[in-house]
Amino acid sequence: MEAGQSTIGIPPEGEASFKAFTQSARDKGLLTRPDSLESRDLCDGLSDPPTLVRFLVARRFDPDGALKQFQEASEFREEKHILRLYDLVDIADFEQARQIYPHWIGRRDKKGLPICMLDLARLDKDALARWETTRKNSRWMYSQSGKVEPPIPDMLQLASVYHDNLIRFILPLCSMMTDRPNPAIPVTNSIYVVDASNLGLKQAWGLRFFAQEISWLLSTCYPETIQRVFVCNAPSYYSTVWKYLKGWVDPYTAEKIVVLLESEVLPTLREYMDDANIPTKFGGKFQFTHGMLPDLDGNIQQLLKSDSSRFLPPGPLKWVQDSDGRRTALAVGSKAGSERSDKIATVDWLGQ
Repeated sequence: MEAGQSTIGIPPEGEASFKAFTQSARDKGLLTRPDSLESRDLCDGLSDPPTLVRFLVARRFDPDGALKQFQEASEFREEKHILRLYDLVDIADFEQARQIYPHWIGRRDKKGLPICMLDLARLDKDALARWETTRKNSRWMYSQSGKVEPPIPDMLQLASVYHDNLIRFILPLCSMMTDRPNPAIPVTNSIYVVDASNLGLKQAWGLRFFAQEISWLLSTCYPETIQRVFVCNAPSYYSTVWKYLKGWVDPYTAEKIVVLLESEVLPTLREYMDDANIPTKFGGKFQFTHGMLPDLDGNIQQLLKSDSSRFLPPGPLKWVQDSDGRRTALAVGSKAGSERSDKIATVDWLGQ
């Protein structure tokens, strides 16, 4: 733990703001357990202290600004039925989202942050056309009466469910790991590695609506979940492309983007990651395939007692708390209209 830092990562000068923000959120009922959560579901990533820290940091420790944003995010989540959709979303739809958003590769950087990958070449005309169809969908609404039909979410609903997997499962999992420099401080953000090798001017222009929509969602509902974005193998004309894209990206996120020419990629990534976790296409030893399921590192496999498979299952995953206080990882979502609730692992982790 860094000197003077609390166990949730707040510097001493920010503690008063955090206390004021937390109290205001509690007074407005924003920290009350949502009715749409299953009885055993943990609130990690939704309303726990590390989540509040993210919102406060995003608003530069302004408690009023953080409260306003947290309330907006909470209202969005309720209006879009995100918590219920997380349990019911079609696994195939979830996996389609994995193909177009940065996805966790099952590895971490030297600080223990999850590494997420995206190949911009996969955001081609066909992929964006499929995304556009979900953008035009009517939002799915949960009904408590009668048979639940397979959800057909709109674009923001599906994107939100997909990113909930990061805050509700991946970040808590990485926080449980003690093989990192500051194991007492929760992991609240991730590293993005983006392959821009084949990004063209025409494709960049086609990404404008995609960038606008996702930037809004991330900055509003998932603030400070990104520590740094490495744009690798940037073409020589990237500065021209960036002029297009920068206006559609949240300015705080834009500050975290590091553009790397081909000769800069491996030396820079090695500052943050071990070779075993750097994709082979960037000079490392990790066999990365775009859209792959998380290929867990050895220490995470040991925590999950996952001797039979290195890979996590497809679809959304979440943590629940058992009666004895231990945490169990469940694979949820639905397939062919049948809701899934498959146990992945139980860990002997009781929290800080």
